[in-house]
Amino acid sequence: MSTVVRIAGSAGQGVQTLGDILARSVFRSGLYLHGEMSYHSRIRGGENTFTLRIGESPVLATEAQADLLVALNEEMLVVHRPAVREGGVVFTDEEVGEPGHGAVRLPAGRLARDELKLPIAAGVILLGAAARFLGLTPEVVRAEIRAAFGEKAEPNVRAVDLGYAHGPAGTPRLPAPRFAPGDRMLLTGGQAVGAGAIAAGCRFVASYPMTPGTAVFEFIAQHAAQHGIVVEQAEDEIAAINMALGASYAGARALVTTSGGGFALMVEGLSLARMIETPVVIHLGQRPGPATGLPTRTGQENLLFALHAGHGEFPRYIVAPTDPADAFYLTMKAFEVAEKYQVPAFVLTDQFLVDSYAVVSALSPTRVPVEEHLVPVEELDRLGRYERFAVTRSGISPRALPGVSEKLVLVDSDEHDPYGRITEDLGVRRAMVEKRLRKADGMREEISPPEIYPAGSLRGKRVLLGWGSTYGAIREATERLGEGYAHVHLRELWPLRTEELRRVWGEAEEVILVEETATGQLGRLVGGETGLRPHRFVPRYDGRPFTAEDILGALR
Repeated sequence: MSTVVRIAGSAGQGVQTLGDILARSVFRSGLYLHGEMSYHSRIRGGENTFTLRIGESPVLATEAQADLLVALNEEMLVVHRPAVREGGVVFTDEEVGEPGHGAVRLPAGRLARDELKLPIAAGVILLGAAARFLGLTPEVVRAEIRAAFGEKAEPNVRAVDLGYAHGPAGTPRLPAPRFAPGDRMLLTGGQAVGAGAIAAGCRFVASYPMTPGTAVFEFIAQHAAQHGIVVEQAEDEIAAINMALGASYAGARALVTTSGGGFALMVEGLSLARMIETPVVIHLGQRPGPATGLPTRTGQENLLFALHAGHGEFPRYIVAPTDPADAFYLTMKAFEVAEKYQVPAFVLTDQFLVDSYAVVSALSPTRVPVEEHLVPVEELDRLGRYERFAVTRSGISPRALPGVSEKLVLVDSDEHDPYGRITEDLGVRRAMVEKRLRKADGMREEISPPEIYPAGSLRGKRVLLGWGSTYGAIREATERLGEGYAHVHLRELWPLRTEELRRVWGEAEEVILVEETATGQLGRLVGGETGLRPHRFVPRYDGRPFTAEDILGALR
């Protein structure tokens, strides 16, 4: 059972700010929610919406239909009125056309002009009316207004009060509080990736801004001084990844954050990272391509790109979080795996996850131990000779930092011998290739198995198979389908654990891939590794996220 509120307006009307204030007010009231920001790639105009789904239990997916629409202009009223559920309500300004049955027309624009001398505050007045209708206490909303606007808050506080004074009181729309202050956190996926990087000891971030990767960059930049992190806005993505490799070579845990087109420019640096066995974490926020595509929309089109990018053969680690809590822990693990195995690690998110709000349990950074993977100086001093790329059974060579002892630390993008000197010796080449590839064996053992819901045998069931941020919509669809259906979800995508997937195919009556692509990239990946193919495919590739209704509609 959930209540869906949608705020719709044009870029420049403050939709994100209004949605953020409403989401935080609901959260402060002790309620679960999922908030989805959807927007055109424009500075002014276009269609911006913030969809807030409020529930009695954790909410991880968005919904197409709404119970309450706050339309900030006539165009948004026309576009979104059809998605208001029967019995739903529309709040809009009295100067907006004919909103139809079930509409509440408020003098928001007139009050903002005449009472506040601040026309832009009309949206805040409508927000106040909606908050009263939902049953939120004005004190909670005022506090979030003050947190959002700072020194400029008071006119907006008055605007909220005007909304409460002129808006109708609704019947109880929200459930009783479900959790106490301090029990939960409200996070976006972008904030969670940034917080996970900080918790993992990240000390250097470089990026060229690109939606949706920029949200991570901005979050870390806001907290950089507090945590001693160097943040560099590079001149382009090529510079960004090479800066990160330089920082990592010098001992700083390093991150780059980007999206598809930006990552395309980083690929040469990715190959360099692997040849010089220097760890780096790449946050790749997916959006629909090719080229600029739909720059502010969502999709899962970069899985095979992340897996195959780079020339030559080398292992890598790829994770795809399901929600903000998952994004925090998997980002921490990505740093650990990158450091331990001296490989590039990908945190593969998407616009839907990065920009969405969710209520999660209080995060516990100790759940992912942060360990030291460098050779201690004392041990380095005891070595007669230090070989940066020593051939080992695990493929992991002892990694020392330059300048901390008298031992020379060499790296080179050419093939090299164990010491780090350029070589074209065929035997050494084979040994180094095999050494680097052996790391995949160790990494595969660190991969968590796919999550199976409900737990137990899959015999005779139809399995919905997914990865990444489609988790919430697939889980909700599975629960609504009931007995006979199960949900299998992958969080860690590479190296691929094939034995559990063989079990899924062996037991299930049917495997149905649910993915935001046109070609079914996970199915192609699994097929290439195991020969197993999904029996059916439910695609979505219009730039919008899946809802449970989408999946149910495709299966009926």
